[in-house]
Amino acid sequence: MSLSFALNSNPREMDPPIFEEHQESDESIFEPFVRKMDWPISDGAEKSAFECLIAADPPFRSAFASMSLSGVDRISFLQFPQEDIVALHSVVQSSWHLGIQAVRKYSLSYEFKLNGSPWRGQGSDAIPARIVMRSILAYLFSAGWVLQTSTDVGKKEHDKSTLIFRKQETPPPESEWIAISFNQTNRLRLIGANSQLIGAFRSMLKGTRVLQGESWKDKSRNTWEFKIQGASWVATGEQRMVSRMLLLKMVETLERHGWTLYASVNQNEAYMGHSRKTDSWFCVRKKGWDV
Repeated sequence: MSLSFALNSNPREMDPPIFEEHQESDESIFEPFVRKMDWPISDGAEKSAFECLIAADPPFRSAFASMSLSGVDRISFLQFPQEDIVALHSVVQSSWHLGIQAVRKYSLSYEFKLNGSPWRGQGSDAIPARIVMRSILAYLFSAGWVLQTSTDVGKKEHDKSTLIFRKQETPPPESEWIAISFNQTNRLRLIGANSQLIGAFRSMLKGTRVLQGESWKDKSRNTWEFKIQGASWVATGEQRMVSRMLLLKMVETLERHGWTLYASVNQNEAYMGHSRKTDSWFCVRKKGWDV
């Protein structure tokens, strides 16, 4: 189909259980999460391999840390202080509807293993997976960890994004967050958006003549879904430019309502179809912007 644009227009328990599984790594035990996390680096080859990475801190430097996703259920936090790891544990435990199965020290990082398969991004887990990512980003932002970049430099088939954060001494003002996901071949979901923003997207999609239908996808999780004409997320040829124009119109609509596209994250490990190639968007604006 040819598409045209009108250009004028309940908290769970804090301590996860021990979990054991077979891995290539010698570290196969997920230890219970404790607030005191002493982490000596072992002697021998492993220590020498990391010596150049853990040099003495210079008198002044910016603090950086990263978060990465692996497999279908794991999050690794690297170089965050222990107090943030404790807080992140609470954030993930309360925002992921299945909770955390276990936590371990993994190489230089702390790794959370979640129950279920959030990074498959499919079925009943699709919306909650975006909610937990939104919650993590919101916490880090409030703690002064501001996203520097989202990158994927791994060449493994199912690699996902690594997010690099820079510590800001004065945390940003209190903010609110939404997520946007691109589903199937032509579905657009707003997760956590208010009625004003949903209405603005509706007007934009009608104005660009691509709106085919809309409805609640999950009212309990405040998720509204638009169905777009054609197959925008798998478009080929000149239709790809129509899809990219739609992205520009989306960003413009967000900006008019005070929202900034903060992060575009590849968090899917799906094995079927095109979903594994699609980022999710996470947007932020100052709380009280529309008051």
